[in-house]
Amino acid sequence: MKKGFIILGICLLIFVVWRETQRKRAPHVFLTTSGRIEMCLACHQERPSKPHAREVVGCSPCHNGQPLRIDKSLAHKNLIFNAGDLHVADSSCGQPACHPRRPEWVKKSLMATNRGIIDTLRRYWGEANKPCPDTVESLLKSGKNSLALDYFRKLCGSCHLWFPRGKYQGFLAQKGGGCVACHLVPNKKPKGHPFLTLNIPIRNCARCHNRSGRIALTYQGLYEAEGYGTPYLHGDFGADTLLDGRFVQHIPPDIHFKKGLVCVDCHIKEETMGTGKSYVHMVQSLEVQCTSCHGGTGHTSKGHIIPGFKKEKGRSVFIDHHQKVHPLKPPLPIACRHPVHKNLSCQACHNRHVPQCFGCHIRRVANEKQLDKLSGKETPGAWEEFRSYMRYKTPTLGWYKNKIVILVPG
Repeated sequence: MKKGFIILGICLLIFVVWRETQRKRAPHVFLTTSGRIEMCLACHQERPSKPHAREVVGCSPCHNGQPLRIDKSLAHKNLIFNAGDLHVADSSCGQPACHPRRPEWVKKSLMATNRGIIDTLRRYWGEANKPCPDTVESLLKSGKNSLALDYFRKLCGSCHLWFPRGKYQGFLAQKGGGCVACHLVPNKKPKGHPFLTLNIPIRNCARCHNRSGRIALTYQGLYEAEGYGTPYLHGDFGADTLLDGRFVQHIPPDIHFKKGLVCVDCHIKEETMGTGKSYVHMVQSLEVQCTSCHGGTGHTSKGHIIPGFKKEKGRSVFIDHHQKVHPLKPPLPIACRHPVHKNLSCQACHNRHVPQCFGCHIRRVANEKQLDKLSGKETPGAWEEFRSYMRYKTPTLGWYKNKIVILVPG
């Protein structure tokens, strides 16, 4: 019996020695600047952007790897591919040393909740007489559905931060993903780590903000035309299309775009990422006004500071994300400041044309199935949109909260 244990022990020792000779050892112990052991760096050579530099952050704090494990399978156990996903952002992006509480606030922002879209649709269908508490997160958990919610799930359910990035094909593949929906930009190297940036490019915003008021399109000088590709160019359909196949024509862009400003130059983090408050509609969360910079003090309607606004040599200037300095023209004393115009919004005069869709209709085919973008399943009922009489013309004006404002049909 004793002899058997000795033989077994020798065999185990031989096996351990053999296994150790087969392992590929790291050349040295890898440390982050804080002195933490991060052996993930022995294999992973990717270099994210400077604020998330490999030597400072490493890999495991974001991706939940096991930095002291030798076996790859054990080192990658419970690995998180997208650290910005809202399901895990509290423990990755929201760590005390990184962006504490920010994911919690983002989850209450309209980009995550979609409360405005959901509430409006339910009102259209007569399903709600007051603002509803439904959010994307609550619908994901409850599976709740109705006629209005089914429309949202199938036609609107990809424009929110809970949408899983890369799960679907085509133009949907780049949408959603929580924090990375806005902050991620591609690396020019095919296998390089994507970059995370504060200078969010317009293309990231335009992935979602290209319907309804179509603000991201108009701002860049793009107008969504009729679905059949006019005007004709050289005897064929117009060639300019969006990623989802919609045809666009080129129009004069916004003056701010021509000067080089992007969306986040004006729309500050308190507007987009939230402050922990839960709003029902976008108008409640918007803070930046034209007069915040033009003739103003660089503060929003809620008192937050616009980072790009500066005073230089007695004049007001705006410094954009490229550090380019733009002199700010004050409002005209008569046209803008005269008491008779006190109830005019700036846009009522300064937006000469806006996109308008007077012929938008929808149809639901009950005996067909369509992808529910929240559940990821094909469910009964297929929605189809029809757009017609789309125009780019002088806007309709209306009265809203003691102001004459632009109304955009469609």
